[in-house]
Amino acid sequence: MKAIILGCGLISGRWIRTLAADPRITITALIDTDQQAAAQAADSCGLADVPWFPVMDAALAADSVDIAVNLTPAGSHARYTRSALEHGLHVFTEKPLALGLDEAWALTQLAQSRGLTLTAMSNRGQDARFLAFAGLVRGLGSGPCTVSEDMFVRLPIAGFRSQLRFPALQDLAVHAFDQIRQVISVAPAEVTSGEVPLPLPGGHCSIASATVTFTDRSVFTFRGGFTGPGHQTSADGHWRIDLPGAGCRWDGQHNVTILHDTPGQRQPLAACPRQTATAPASLR
Repeated sequence: MKAIILGCGLISGRWIRTLAADPRITITALIDTDQQAAAQAADSCGLADVPWFPVMDAALAADSVDIAVNLTPAGSHARYTRSALEHGLHVFTEKPLALGLDEAWALTQLAQSRGLTLTAMSNRGQDARFLAFAGLVRGLGSGPCTVSEDMFVRLPIAGFRSQLRFPALQDLAVHAFDQIRQVISVAPAEVTSGEVPLPLPGGHCSIASATVTFTDRSVFTFRGGFTGPGHQTSADGHWRIDLPGAGCRWDGQHNVTILHDTPGQRQPLAACPRQTATAPASLR
């Protein structure tokens, strides 16, 4: 399978190394308006012989391609994904798929109409420790359940997030929405959300909240954002869950507290290494 890389910024090295290590995938081009960024990515990933192109059309004219890997800034995801699909390419994109629901829906419809695979990155939703926690929750009984998560990250360098209108909801909260799908399997029914900027430097600090209700009357509440050290949580968040007759809490690291009618008992979460970036399931 021949792949082109769209965007050679900070995150690209993780994906390029992962894809280059898969013998089924050949990276045929690095595409970025910044030639120096592409050269640095190529050198750091052992792809010095892979050509650079400033635009996708030039890369497609030089060689046949099967899939585009979209690693551009979040605000550009929808534009480059649409262009790749219109060129008949399968697409794997960094999260989020798009910054708005209408854009995301239009992209999925376009991919389906052309028989193409479109998939977005999900890392925390597939993290080994989180999956162990989600399995424990399911073992406590069936829903409906009430779930809340706090996810506050200290991020001194804003990067592309300073260009987002809602950086916490459009970047950070995507992890939470991936995670909750492993806990509540029924369809969401309604979402309400809001975000407030904070008077901290960087142009990206804010606190956001989102509440999702599900068809089985389960409720998920997210609160998070890019903040200072006083609010900082584990990168996996702090979780609290109530089910009929039981509840549990996870500190986002190694400890789960299970609560029944008897006093809570601390229980170590099964030791699992954090997952690194892996090829999307459709490529395995």
